[in-house]
Amino acid sequence: MIDWLIGIAAAVAALAAIWLGGRKSVKTAVKLKGLEEYADTRERLDQVGRMSDADAARAWLRDRGKQGGDL
Repeated sequence: MIDWLIGIAAAVAALAAIWLGGRKSVKTAVKLKGLEEYADTRERLDQVGRMSDADAARAWLRDRGKQGGDL
């Protein structure tokens, strides 16, 4: 009887370890995807550069809004 209970406890422990490991793997994958998206966005932002003139930036935004573009 005790051997049977030990076997069940070991099986439950193994299933719990597998389940927790899978959850950790998913969390890691989601975090990695988020970091990759951040790196891509950051790279695109760095390529655009900056507008040194505030009036030019406002005009650009105004024109972009007229075109129906998405900010």
